[in-house]
Amino acid sequence: MRIRPLALLLLLFAPVLAQAPAPRVLLQLGEFEAAWTQGRNAERLGDLAAAAEAANLIAQYRAKSDAERRAWLERAQETARRAIRLFPDAAEGYYQLAHAQAEVIRFVGVLAKLGLASEIKRNLERALELDGGHARAVMGLALWHLQLAKRGFGWLYGASLGEVVPLFEWAVSLDPGSVEIRKNYGFALMQLGRPEAARKQLEAALALP
Repeated sequence: MRIRPLALLLLLFAPVLAQAPAPRVLLQLGEFEAAWTQGRNAERLGDLAAAAEAANLIAQYRAKSDAERRAWLERAQETARRAIRLFPDAAEGYYQLAHAQAEVIRFVGVLAKLGLASEIKRNLERALELDGGHARAVMGLALWHLQLAKRGFGWLYGASLGEVVPLFEWAVSLDPGSVEIRKNYGFALMQLGRPEAARKQLEAALALP
């Protein structure tokens, strides 16, 4: 029996077409829980990073209680730690772990905050050791300085408000098209009492595609 070219192509690509969407695609579509489910046990760094990011976003924006937020943040950390175990020389796992820990710090007591603060900084610095161009890790470090200094115990760790703007400027130079970085820079400038500079960054964020 002769198989037509179109039918042959469909047969060849049927396994690919039948595959579930990649975690990164699901993340971009806003299917956060599906992205985490699809990527949490993955063997690829990009899939694990997308899964950790998805769990973090659920905790921040979709969880309906503190208990649910903590559960999703624990999942984000577990997924990031898996990425670190499988890819110890890749920056993304360390960034994702720090990103989740920065949310966890809101729900723990003072002593736990102190321990987490050190760990967050260590993970961000490790990410930058592995990839000096990791713009989100630079942004994370800027936010680390801002949040600790604003809470009044930054001096214990060397956190300084004077580091915030230079770090954000560095992050913007690494990824000028990032809405996330521009938005966070704007909010940081507002906390630093610089409303005009904040407005410029927020307007720049709104102008980005």
